[in-house]
Amino acid sequence: MATTTVTPTATAWVLVSAVGSGTLENQTGQIVLYRTDASLPDPSVTVGHTLGREQREAWSFDPPQNLYARLALPGGGVLVVTEG
Repeated sequence: MATTTVTPTATAWVLVSAVGSGTLENQTGQIVLYRTDASLPDPSVTVGHTLGREQREAWSFDPPQNLYARLALPGGGVLVVTEG
């Protein structure tokens, strides 16, 4: 399993993972929005599932899908992404 960190912003979506399964841990101190999409969502799109502060979510997709995230409000911190 590969573990990386991603630094999301409130102004644009960032690709978190393109693999079929893993976990996403919110260490931003902010609420994070996340979603799957075939391509990078437009910055004006603010619809997604919410991941609360210090929460973790697992995903599993068959076939694999692109997973994107952004902050709900301006802030900082990282998402810990473990793939596999």
